[in-house]
Amino acid sequence: MDQAQIKTVIFLLWNDRLSRTCALSVLVVSLFLTVSLSLLSGIIVLGTYVGGFFAFSTIFSYRSEAPNLLSLLIGKQRCNSSSSQHKQCHVCGDGKCNRHQPKSNSQQPWVDLDVPEELDEAIEDFLNKILDEFIYTWYRQLSADENFVLELRLSIRHAASALLRRGLQLDLAHVITNKLIPAGLSHLDDYLGSLRLSRKQHLPIDRAALQYLGPRLHPAARNRENELEYLRKLTSLLMPQLLPAHQLACRNYSTLVREILAGWVLLPLVDVLADPSIVNSLLLLLLERNTLTEYPNTSPSRVEFLARFVSVPVSRNSALRLDISGVLKDQELLYPFMQFLKGEGYVNVLQFCLDVEEFNRKMLVPELNSQDLDNLYKEAWDLYSVYFSPKSPDRIPFNSAVVQEMHTILQEPAENIVKLRTTPPLFQAYEYAFSQLENVLGPLFHQSDDYFTLLCGQRLPTGYSKSGSRSSKKWNEGGAVARLSSRLHKIKGVLRTQPVEGHTYDVTDVTDPGLDLGETDFAEDLPIEEATTYRDLSAWRVSIPSVETRQDINSKAVPVYIINVQRIDVRSEDDPESYHWVVERKYNDFYVLESKLTEFHGEFDIHLPPKRILFGPRGVEFMESKRLYFEDFLQRLLQKPNLRGSDLLYSFLRSPAEFVPASGGIAAVPEGLGRMIRRSVPLRLRKERGQHLDTFLSTFLTSTEGGRGNKNTKFEWKDVATDTPRRIRCLTKGIYGDNFGVPSNQLLFAISGTTVMNVPIQGIFDCILYLTVKVFGAPPTFVRLALAIRAMAHNTVNALCWFYLDRKLKKLLVAPRLAHLVRLLQGVIFSPKGNPPTAQDFAARAARTQTLLQGLLPHWLTRWAGSKYTEGIQTLFSAVQNPALNKQLVYILLDTLAVELYSDVVTGDRLPSTEK
Repeated sequence: MDQAQIKTVIFLLWNDRLSRTCALSVLVVSLFLTVSLSLLSGIIVLGTYVGGFFAFSTIFSYRSEAPNLLSLLIGKQRCNSSSSQHKQCHVCGDGKCNRHQPKSNSQQPWVDLDVPEELDEAIEDFLNKILDEFIYTWYRQLSADENFVLELRLSIRHAASALLRRGLQLDLAHVITNKLIPAGLSHLDDYLGSLRLSRKQHLPIDRAALQYLGPRLHPAARNRENELEYLRKLTSLLMPQLLPAHQLACRNYSTLVREILAGWVLLPLVDVLADPSIVNSLLLLLLERNTLTEYPNTSPSRVEFLARFVSVPVSRNSALRLDISGVLKDQELLYPFMQFLKGEGYVNVLQFCLDVEEFNRKMLVPELNSQDLDNLYKEAWDLYSVYFSPKSPDRIPFNSAVVQEMHTILQEPAENIVKLRTTPPLFQAYEYAFSQLENVLGPLFHQSDDYFTLLCGQRLPTGYSKSGSRSSKKWNEGGAVARLSSRLHKIKGVLRTQPVEGHTYDVTDVTDPGLDLGETDFAEDLPIEEATTYRDLSAWRVSIPSVETRQDINSKAVPVYIINVQRIDVRSEDDPESYHWVVERKYNDFYVLESKLTEFHGEFDIHLPPKRILFGPRGVEFMESKRLYFEDFLQRLLQKPNLRGSDLLYSFLRSPAEFVPASGGIAAVPEGLGRMIRRSVPLRLRKERGQHLDTFLSTFLTSTEGGRGNKNTKFEWKDVATDTPRRIRCLTKGIYGDNFGVPSNQLLFAISGTTVMNVPIQGIFDCILYLTVKVFGAPPTFVRLALAIRAMAHNTVNALCWFYLDRKLKKLLVAPRLAHLVRLLQGVIFSPKGNPPTAQDFAARAARTQTLLQGLLPHWLTRWAGSKYTEGIQTLFSAVQNPALNKQLVYILLDTLAVELYSDVVTGDRLPSTEK
């Protein structure tokens, strides 16, 4: 130290009260020892103090903290050995393989991933419960075939295996001590600031937290809809790391997997973790000094991860699933299969099977001369050097005993090569390779784009459109399915299904180029509805102001009702024609409308006056007497919810044409079906070559209508939506309500004076120091002393805590206990039947937890700390009793864990938001 530094140290020492007091105390002790004992003793004490002071000052001038002293005893922190296993090539087993694809393990992440059987069974039960609750409940109503569910099982296994491999690479103790606990303390700091604001402005804690956090409020904590959308985006961000690319290419399939993971697994799991009663139960489990269950210290039996989960018996008698032996014998199928294996890095397995079959064919010749034996001997050595040798890049991981036995036979003379006929090594190796092709690579090939391209031809071009023109050349270049679709396109008008009453007819079907309407004489008679969007007839207002006389086709005077129709959901300046119009209807038209509506919808509580059956005067005076009844009838029909999309009522009030259908023939069928038949059957066929076709079609349609006794056999599309409403999941029930209840588009601003904790917290020592100062209100003297100790013991204390936690986790996270936790999680998520705890039970649990927290430290230390300790414990306990704030904490921890698991994909800047 130079002279300037010495002066600076002395100045700081003398101006600091604590340091000055210590220095004076040492000086007094030295003087006392000099007077009472000897001068030497006083000099030793004073010299030791001064020397130690300047020694430490010199040391810490080059580094701010002392090194980790624990590393001198136990060495550096051990790395997870699973990372090296993850980098090994599955084909040759070499971690430095440059030939094979490094992502070969990502195609089958469960390979070499063995877990305890008890844990595998618990995870399997949990996943089966998910399928039972969210897949089989609706899929069994559609089909009994298990192939779709098997594909879903394979996807779940792939995702779970990939996630487990990532988790095994994590140093869990390091993540907890250096990531999760500091993130929790950052949330605690926000809670303390919100608590001060709440006491100052007399606000509820959640409202004060909303003002304090401002834009730092987690997007998922705004409201429940935002929460679900955030989980969807987080799942979508991680799915490319969990599922193979060919499954993500199917939008419907990836959406189904995303909804299961986000809406039915992650969302209930977050609700469980943020529930204050669950938090109190976990604290009770930790604080109560109950002896944990001791499991026997035996090595559990291990199985391949979720192998039984995907071993569901499925019918293999499918034309789309080819036998591997048939593939190997068919050159047209063998080439695309080989290309698929080449892309996966497993073509050596197929080549080995082909080479062994060729070798066996030569070896099984009855009479072999010495030249033939020499050739077989050389070929056997080639097989060994290529597929068995540990140094070969095309090595297949056979059993070590098989490799050794094969090598022993090859060490013998060439004439003993015939031993391979009767000894098992070559046959066992062939069976292993063939089982890989049949049970692993074959199913992957059947799910690949190479296989579907072989069956169906190339995918349709991106710009393909049903309404656009197609080139016959491109269709001819496609596969069998494409050519079949080309033929079906010519007759698809006949195959089109009947539109149910109430469903708007699709304009694109009418303008389809597959139907040539130009050759028919009735093309101009097809009324095409311009509006295909959803219509709401309840927004129509009708009135019948008068009865007027019109001339029919026979020049006979016919009285008609004048019906004024006006819509309130459009403006007159935007669309005058759709805003107001007038239609004319006869007396019988109203009764036909009532009859047809009753036929489709059943009986109504709205009825017309009894119809006059006998011939009598139906002049203007008679119809005027019925005008108000008919007007009220129409107005009440428009108020019916199940008639808001009715085609019958729409045609009655909108179409200017005559409403009364013909009494028989094809004209008596519903309008949509009749239109389809008229479009499907050419006019020439109906008139020239099928004079009696109308009668046949009418009889055919009558046979499809079923019995006439039941008035409710017909239904409208709108009736289905009305009678069986869609079950919409309510997210705002329960203790969370709508989280903080902030709309998605509302901007949040933090109030002035709020500060974010900017002190870096590194490790357990800093966390303890923060709690001591911020929560328990330690005096400044203690803080300065703790900071001095931090410079010397910070790294060592953190290493000790990591070492202790790592050993505890390895002792606690054994297979039986993990299996028990998985079953508990299953029971909590799927809400088992039983009597739920009452509010009194929750209050008693919370009081018990708070009491145990108060007695966490020894009694003498609690008395020495005084009331500040009690207040600090109360503050810590109340920080986890608010459901909305717990949601904020859980999502902060979830983001931290996602970044640690997938740091190469998810970063702080790339975490999903809920902005539309």
